[in-house]
Amino acid sequence: MSQQHYDDGDEQMSTAKESIDEGSSRRFDRFRSFLRDFLTNRKGFAGTLLLGAVVFISVAAPLIAPYDPEAYGVGPALAAPSFEHLLGTDDLGRDVLSRFFYGGRISLLVGVVSGVVATLVATLIGVPAGYYRGRVGRWITTAIDMSLVFPPFVLVVVFAAYAGSSVWNIILILSLLSWPIPARTIKAKTLSVRENDFVESTQALGASDLRIMRQEVLPNILPVVFANGILQMVYTILMEAAVGFLGLGDTARISWGTMLYFAQKQGALSSGAWWWMILPGFGIVLAAFSFILVGSALDEVLNPRLQRRTWGDD
Repeated sequence: MSQQHYDDGDEQMSTAKESIDEGSSRRFDRFRSFLRDFLTNRKGFAGTLLLGAVVFISVAAPLIAPYDPEAYGVGPALAAPSFEHLLGTDDLGRDVLSRFFYGGRISLLVGVVSGVVATLVATLIGVPAGYYRGRVGRWITTAIDMSLVFPPFVLVVVFAAYAGSSVWNIILILSLLSWPIPARTIKAKTLSVRENDFVESTQALGASDLRIMRQEVLPNILPVVFANGILQMVYTILMEAAVGFLGLGDTARISWGTMLYFAQKQGALSSGAWWWMILPGFGIVLAAFSFILVGSALDEVLNPRLQRRTWGDD
């Protein structure tokens, strides 16, 4: 009798282990299928290459930068591109290419962290706004609509001027002011998902609202969340560049925005030092464009209603 009991327990444990292994295998297969679809998507492949290049030059800046980015007088002031300084020097004789490599770190840090935080806030607010009916839903929606009234760029400039221009202050400001637009998009998607039969069935079984939102609604709106998250990163990268260009960024740290600020302040274009402004501007455009390509590819791969375009398409 006891031996039979142990045998049954071992069999149950074996069955549970097989079920866990099978679930893990299915998740791995889904991830592998997603990765294949993403990389065979033209936009996804191109965006990954561009974004990888931007991340590489930023992370590997200490290894690939030819000079110390803060070292004065490594070359003549405002020297044109040459073999010694491939992209010239600034007004203090600092190597522009080295500063460009290091500047990508701050621009990407601000853009990615602010975009992720803003998307999390938008999801935490947008999902309940779309899920709840009645007074609660109206109150949350009203809060979102009221937040849209305030011009975000003006508020970012004001807060940056008075709260301080450190990198983490800029990240906090952008995170707190960038969520309303994606929150409305997430709310609209949640409204459509809420009306599905599987949500009503789960409600009839007595599941809590929090569990329904977490297990039923959220998985079905993830494509929208991811797409909006990528767009938020683009938005915050451009906002950081704009704030830096106005001189309200952290001028003690190198970023592409502050490079543009100092170039404009010292009259780079009027003095013919076009390389000083073009390079950081190119970096901002390249980073934003790569994120847009990745976001568009994610939307096509994760949303089955969109037609996918792959390398083999006509």
